[in-house]
Amino acid sequence: MKKIILLISVILMAVTAQAQKASVETLREAELNRFKVMIGQDEKGLDAVMHADLVYNHSSATTDNKASYVGSIVSKKTIYASIESEELTPRVYGKFGIITGIAKIKNQTKDGSFTYAHLKYTDVWIFQDKRWQMLSWQSTKMPN
Repeated sequence: MKKIILLISVILMAVTAQAQKASVETLREAELNRFKVMIGQDEKGLDAVMHADLVYNHSSATTDNKASYVGSIVSKKTIYASIESEELTPRVYGKFGIITGIAKIKNQTKDGSFTYAHLKYTDVWIFQDKRWQMLSWQSTKMPN
């Protein structure tokens, strides 16, 4: 019985350690989770996934920091109705991660209509405080 309990404890510790590891898989999960919290206007989720030094360069050439970007989502100035990932390529270099991808983004405007953007992007992440946090985003509109 002691061997079974010890074995279960070791397995649980291994699973926990894997969940907290900086890897391509956990970086991919962080990016997809970021899309979910953006759509859900989840302030706590956004705060956790965005690094304090965030620089968010939009395809329109405007730039936000963490406070202004999270604030625009929480206040519903920016409403992400959906984000569809067409391509997502994560790479990990120690505690840093880089993702290149293509996404279709549907935003809702103040009058209830929708705008669409097809973006090619690069974002930079850091694995800090046992989680991935986004440091930088840069996107470009793709031609129609």
